[in-house]
Amino acid sequence: MSILGKSFHLAIDATLFAALLSGIKRQTGLAPNVSLINQPEIENYTIKYLNYGDWVYDQTISRMDSSPFFVRKIW
Repeated sequence: MSILGKSFHLAIDATLFAALLSGIKRQTGLAPNVSLINQPEIENYTIKYLNYGDWVYDQTISRMDSSPFFVRKIW
């Protein structure tokens, strides 16, 4: 696999993991404790990464909601 392919694969995996963390946060209220990160720059990038996961999650739900292949069921 080329460097470009590996980079793309890593980016997709990171996006899916960020969306997974967002879904866990929305369903359970549990979120990573970024205040434990001692370096402000890394903490800032971590917050941006988690916000990106929220955006991906919102976009996914929005597209699924407008698709005829998914229906909303209220339990």
